[in-house]
Amino acid sequence: GISGQDCIRGTFSHRHAGLFDQQNGELYVPLANMGKPQGRFSVLNSNLSELAVMGFEYGYSWEDPRNLVIWEAQFGDFANGAQLMIDNFVTSGEAKWLRQSSLTMLLPHGYDGAGPEHSSGRLERFLQLADTSVFSSADKQYNIAVANPTTPANYFHLLRRQMVRSFRKPLVIMAPKTVLRLPAAISTLAELGPGSRFQPVIDDSVTAAAPQNVRRIAFCSGKVYYDAVARRQQNDVALVRVEELVPFPYEDIRAALQKY
Repeated sequence: GISGQDCIRGTFSHRHAGLFDQQNGELYVPLANMGKPQGRFSVLNSNLSELAVMGFEYGYSWEDPRNLVIWEAQFGDFANGAQLMIDNFVTSGEAKWLRQSSLTMLLPHGYDGAGPEHSSGRLERFLQLADTSVFSSADKQYNIAVANPTTPANYFHLLRRQMVRSFRKPLVIMAPKTVLRLPAAISTLAELGPGSRFQPVIDDSVTAAAPQNVRRIAFCSGKVYYDAVARRQQNDVALVRVEELVPFPYEDIRAALQKY
C-alpha cells in the first residue's frame, strides 16, 4: 500500500490510482480490481503530518513484513517534517531493537522550478545516515538502501526487491519529477520480465559498443544523466549511471571501468 499527501492522484498528476464516479462520488481503484486471485492494494491520501503518517507506516511495516509499505512525500523536502522518525526509527531501529523494516520512502527530488522547499529530497542527509561498509545489497550489513533510479524497470525492480528477498531493509528512492514524463526514460517489457533484475550501475549503451573510442568516463546519478546525453556532441565520453548509492556498488563500478 502507499500513503502520503495527494497519493491517489499523484502530486504531478502522474498516478491516477483512483477514479471518482461523478454521479455518486464513489472511489474506484483499478489496481485493486485486476481480477482474482490478486494481492491487496490500497492507496490513501493522508493528513498533513509527515511525522505521524511515517510513524504509522513504519509500525505497520513491523506488524506485517509481507506487505510493501510505501510513504510518499508530496515533495522530497517534506521529509523534514518526519526527520525525528527517520533518525530515531527508520535508520536506526534494526540496530536498537533487532526488528527489520521494509518501509519505502518516495521522495520527489530535483530542481525543476517548483521553488523553495519544493526541490530537494535532501539526498545528502540519507547518505550521512547510512551506516555501512559493504559494497553489495545482497549483504545484510547495512541500515538503509538509497537509490536514484533513471528507468521504469529499475524503479519496478527496486520495489519488487523489497518483497522477494529474505530480509527487510528501509529503502529511500529519490524520484525526479521531470523523469515521470520524459520520453527518453522508458523501459521495454523484457527489462521488467523474467531474467531481468535491478541494475545498481547502468553502463552507457552507446559507448559500450566501441569502448576503444572513449577518452573519458563520467559517473552520474539521477536525471542529470538525460541532460548530459542531450548535450553530448561526440561519443568519446561514457556516461555511466550509478542507480544505487547505498550500499555503494563498488564491484559494478569496477566492472564498468575495466571495460574501458
